[in-house]
Amino acid sequence: MKLRAGLALLAVAGLAAIAVAIAAAATDSGRAPAAKAAAQAASCKKPAIGMSAPITGPAGSIGSDQLKWAQYYVQRWNALHPKFRVRLKQFDDQIDPAKAATGAQQFASDSSILAVIGPAGSQQVIAAAPIYKRAKLAIVSGSATAVSLTDGNLRGTFFRVVPNDGIQGPSDVNYTMAKLGVKSGDRVMLVDDSEAYGTGLRDIMKPAFEAKGVRVDTESIVKTDTDFTSIVNKTANDKVVFILGQIATQTQLFAQQMKEKGRTAIVFASDGSFDSSSFTVNGSYVSFFAPDVTTLASAKAIVSGYYAKFGKKTTPFGAPNYVVAQLEIAAIQRACKDGKVSRGEVAKLIAKTNMKTSLLGVPIKFTANGDISGAKFFIFKIVDGKYVVVG
Repeated sequence: MKLRAGLALLAVAGLAAIAVAIAAAATDSGRAPAAKAAAQAASCKKPAIGMSAPITGPAGSIGSDQLKWAQYYVQRWNALHPKFRVRLKQFDDQIDPAKAATGAQQFASDSSILAVIGPAGSQQVIAAAPIYKRAKLAIVSGSATAVSLTDGNLRGTFFRVVPNDGIQGPSDVNYTMAKLGVKSGDRVMLVDDSEAYGTGLRDIMKPAFEAKGVRVDTESIVKTDTDFTSIVNKTANDKVVFILGQIATQTQLFAQQMKEKGRTAIVFASDGSFDSSSFTVNGSYVSFFAPDVTTLASAKAIVSGYYAKFGKKTTPFGAPNYVVAQLEIAAIQRACKDGKVSRGEVAKLIAKTNMKTSLLGVPIKFTANGDISGAKFFIFKIVDGKYVVVG
């Protein structure tokens, strides 16, 4: 998602992200002693994990789904382990980098929190990561995909259970060339969200298309935009228009305005717009970093249990956070075998995660820099309102 870094970070994120990251670091400087004291006071008596997600706001449908899946795993764990119950403490960052930094300060100062799920978006990770790093508090995201997050600057602090955009970008380009009829000499448009997520993905896809002889138009939007007339007017000669953003309702508006103008270009959205309740324009495509677990036979029992507790409305954004909660609690339990625990110890055990299988249908093992090994992106097509896997 990108919702949807650390930090070769600043070069990719752009000036806005740089300002946010610097502001977060400056704000945190006066709180470092509190975070240090919290880390030293960590205890196995009432352990907790934190979760930073956009539970409300423009990406609330995604963040609330992520929260429910994390809650579901914690509930299952606590039912089976009454003598080692783990609490889940949530922070609603509303996909706002400044709020994500505030949440990081709050979690860093809470001695019970031994690991954190999220943040969900790359821009939010960029803002919050310096705070978590100083507090030696490991963060594991189920949706942040910017390549720069795992450039080595956050080694030992940041991990993710989904592949990065270095895989998404080429996957989308290759599918477009192989399946959507785009060939050398044709035009495509890349519309980014002006944030680390979209600009990073754009900077991967543009040269990949150009290497194949495809001409690339680029445009940028911001998350508050609702009128895309000026950009839509430029799409007459484009065969595919990629929306590289993190708000599905915005992608829906863009695609609808394309239709209204009679544009025939295929709309292809990146994972940040994966929301079958908000982005529904028939014939469009969406790439995503995880499978739809509701279609996996291996996940049937867990999915049925989730439905019983939370209802049948969910998206593939949710399930990765079940896996994050699972591996974080496993690391905390291992660290507490001798009755003592520290955030640093938990972080080191998270880095050593080696799950042979998972709810996502893939093993979970991290590279030295925190990426998941061997993951891939999936391509979905919207057919009569349903997201159908096509690649």
